[in-house]
Amino acid sequence: MPYFRFLLFLYLCLISGTSLAQLRQVEGTVRDAATGERLPFVSITVNEGETGTTTNLEGEYRLRHEQPIRNLRFSYVGYLPQVVYPDSVASINVQLQPTSAQLQEVVVLGTGENPAHRIIRLATQHREQNRLQSLNSYTYRTYNKFILTATDVAELELRDTLALSKRDSTYLKMRSLLQNQHLFLLESITDYAFLQPNFTKETILATRVSGLQQPSFGVVAAEARDFSVYDDLPVFFGKRYLSPLSPGSTRKYKFVLQETLEQGQDTVFVISFRPEQGKNFEGLEGLLYINSAGWAVQNVIAASAGDDDKRNIKLQQQYERVGPQQKWFPTELDVELTVPQISLSGHQPYARMRTYITNINLSPTLKRSEFGVVALKQEPNANRQPESFFQTYRPDSLSELEQRTYTRLDSVGRAQKLDRTIRTMEYLLNKQIPIGPLSLDLNRVLKFSDFEGLRLGLGAHTNERLSERFKIGGYWGYGFKDDEAKYGADASVILSQPMALQLKAVYYEDVLETGGHRLAFEEERGLLGNLRRAVLPEMDYTTHKSVALRGRVQRYLQAQVQLRQEERRPTLLGQENTALPEFDLTEAVISFRYAPGEKYMQQFNRLMAMPQQEHPVLWLQYTRGIEGFLDGDYGYNKYETRLQQLFRHRTFGESSFILAAGLVAGNAPLVTRFNGYGSYNPEYKVYTGAGFETMQPYEFFSDRYAALFFSQNFGKRLFNTRFFAPDLVAVTNIGIGSMDESLQELPENSYTSMRKGFFESGLLLNNIISSPFSGIGVGAFYRYGPYALEREKDNLRIKLTATLLF
Repeated sequence: MPYFRFLLFLYLCLISGTSLAQLRQVEGTVRDAATGERLPFVSITVNEGETGTTTNLEGEYRLRHEQPIRNLRFSYVGYLPQVVYPDSVASINVQLQPTSAQLQEVVVLGTGENPAHRIIRLATQHREQNRLQSLNSYTYRTYNKFILTATDVAELELRDTLALSKRDSTYLKMRSLLQNQHLFLLESITDYAFLQPNFTKETILATRVSGLQQPSFGVVAAEARDFSVYDDLPVFFGKRYLSPLSPGSTRKYKFVLQETLEQGQDTVFVISFRPEQGKNFEGLEGLLYINSAGWAVQNVIAASAGDDDKRNIKLQQQYERVGPQQKWFPTELDVELTVPQISLSGHQPYARMRTYITNINLSPTLKRSEFGVVALKQEPNANRQPESFFQTYRPDSLSELEQRTYTRLDSVGRAQKLDRTIRTMEYLLNKQIPIGPLSLDLNRVLKFSDFEGLRLGLGAHTNERLSERFKIGGYWGYGFKDDEAKYGADASVILSQPMALQLKAVYYEDVLETGGHRLAFEEERGLLGNLRRAVLPEMDYTTHKSVALRGRVQRYLQAQVQLRQEERRPTLLGQENTALPEFDLTEAVISFRYAPGEKYMQQFNRLMAMPQQEHPVLWLQYTRGIEGFLDGDYGYNKYETRLQQLFRHRTFGESSFILAAGLVAGNAPLVTRFNGYGSYNPEYKVYTGAGFETMQPYEFFSDRYAALFFSQNFGKRLFNTRFFAPDLVAVTNIGIGSMDESLQELPENSYTSMRKGFFESGLLLNNIISSPFSGIGVGAFYRYGPYALEREKDNLRIKLTATLLF
C-alpha cells in the first residue's frame, strides 16, 4: 500500500508537471522562405481558432492564451499555410513558402452574391462609427523612423573581378557601401492631438538626422496617418483615390474573400481588392482585414493600381482595440516608396518610413485655445534629446547597420559641414541665398515679361542673424525691352509673434498692371510664379509709397490696413494713340482673408502651408480714394471680393470654383477700374491658369463686374492606357461687367465693358509627358457668345500646360 501511494503521488506530480510545462505564451518572427523578408499582417490562429493575432510591420508576433497552446496556424495571402505544434519552446520562428498559384477566384453562393460583398457592405455601413473623427478628442505619441537605402536592380554575375568595367567597379563600390550603412536615416518622436471638429496639432519632441548636428526638421507620419479607407476619396501621396469602402465600391472593385479566420469570438475576413477590369478610375489594390467586432478594418495593405504612376508606393496600417471604448485605433504604420526612373550605380533607391503609436488617450482634456493655425511645429530642444529618450519609444534597438549609418554620416556631416548646407537649402526654399546677415532675393535675379522683356536684377534683405524682429531690404532691376530701371526698398518689424502682427513700410519705382487686381494675402504660385504677368503687353510705371499693418485677427482670419500714395504713368495709349495722363492717387485700404480650416507647418525654419484642403477661402477688400490728401486727385470707393472653393467627388473628380466681383463708385481713373483679366497674348501660348485664356489683357474695362472661373479635373478617368494617360480637365469661364461711370481720359467708343457677357470653354490634357515630379500637356480654349470674333479660327486658342509637384 505505501508503494502504491508513492506511485500515485509520482504520477500526479508528472501530470501536473506536464500541465505546467504546456505553453501558454509564444513569440517569434515570420519570414518569406525564399527572400528572408519579414512578413507583416500574417494571420496566426491558436488551437483551431480559440484566439489569434497578426504579425506586426516587422513580421513579429507575441501570443498569450489562457489555455495550453496545442497548435499554431500561420497563413498569408500568396503563401502556403503552415501549422506548427509547439512543445516547450516559447520562441518559434516560421518561414512561409510562396505559392505560384494565383489569387483564388470569386466563390459565388447559391444566392448568386459574391461572399466578399456582404463583408464590404457591412464595413461600409459601420465606417462612420469606426472613423477616428467620431471621437470627440484623442492624443497619442509616435516614434517615426525613415530610411533611405537601395537594393540591386538585378543580380550581376561577376565571375572575373579583374575584368570589371568602370561601371561594374562603381556598382561594387555602391554595393559595398550599402552593406555597411544606409544612405540616410532619420528618427523623430512626436505628440499628436485632435479635437472636434477639425483641430489638430503635432509637436516634434525629438529629432535625429544622420549627418546633421542641428536639424531644423523632423519626419512625421502625415501621409500614412491621414490615409483612411473610411474616406470616400483618401489622399494617397498627393493624389485622390476611390476607397474600397466608399458607397457603391462593389460595382467598381473586384473583391475576393481570401480567408476566414476564427479568433475566439471574433472572425477576421481577409479580402483582396483591385479595380474591376474595364473600370476607369483612380483605384487602389491590396488587402483588407475586416474584423467582425464592429466590422472594422484591422489591417490595410494598399498600393496604387495605375500603370501610369511614376512612383511605386505601398502603404500598410495596423489597428488595435484600445481604451475603455475598445475603439479600433492605428498602432503601426508603414510606407515604402520607390521611383523606378532613378538608379544609383545599378541599385534601385527606395525609402521606407515606419511609425509606432503609443500613449493613446481617447478622453484627454483639450481646449480650442490650445490649437492654432500652426498644426506642426518643432520644440526648440528637439535636436538635443539624449539617446535614452529615443530608446524609450523605439520598438527595438537600432540594428548594427543603422548604428553605423549614424556614426559614418555624422562624421561625414561634420567634415563636409552639412549643417551649413542645410541652412543654405532652407534659404533656397524661401528663394534666398544667405551671405552673413544678408540674404539675396532670388525672385529679383531673373524675370521675363512681354512688356519688360528680359529683366535682370538684384535684391537683398536682412535675415535672422541680424534680427528676428525686424527686416530691411531693397532691390534693383533692369528691363532690356522697355530700357528702364526699377528699384525699391522696404522695412518691417514684428510687433507680436502669436498674432503675426507686422508693421511694414514700402517704397518702389516699378511697374503695375493697368486696372489689375491687387488683393492682399494672395497665395504664391510655386516655382512657376504668376505666369499671367508675363503676357501683359502694357504696364503702368509707378512711384509707390505705403505703410501697412497686418496680422491674424482670429485663427483663420487675416487682416491688413494700408495707406498708400502712388503716381501711375500708364503706357497704354488713349485716343488717337496719344499717351494717357499721369494719375496721382492716395488710397486707404482694408483687406481681409478668411480661410476656415487652413493649417501651416513650421519646418526648415520657415512657415509653410499644408497640402490644400477642401475649405473655402474668402477675400474682402475695401479701398477709399482720398481726394486732396497727400496730393490725391481722386475720390472714390472700391469694393472687391473673391471666393475660392474646391470640391471632390468620388466619381467626377475635383471641381474648382472661383467667384470674383468688384465695384468702383465715384471719380475713379482708368488705372483703378477693372480690366477684363484676360491672359491671351499671341506671342506666348502658355496656359496661365489665371483669368480668361482667350481674352487679351486690356480688351475690356469695367467699373463693376462679376466672373466665374470653373474647372473640372476628371483625372485619368477617361484616358488611362499604358501609353497615354493624361489628366483631363474641363474649363469654363464666364464674365460680365459694365462701365456706368464714364471715363474722362478715354472716349466711350475706345473700350468695351463685357455688358453682354463673355464666355469661353476649354479642355486640358495635362501630364501627357510626365515625370515623378512634373508634367507637360496641352489645352484648347474656345471663345463664344456675344463677343466671339468674326473668324471662327480666331476664337480657338491652343496653349501648353505645365504642372509641378511642388
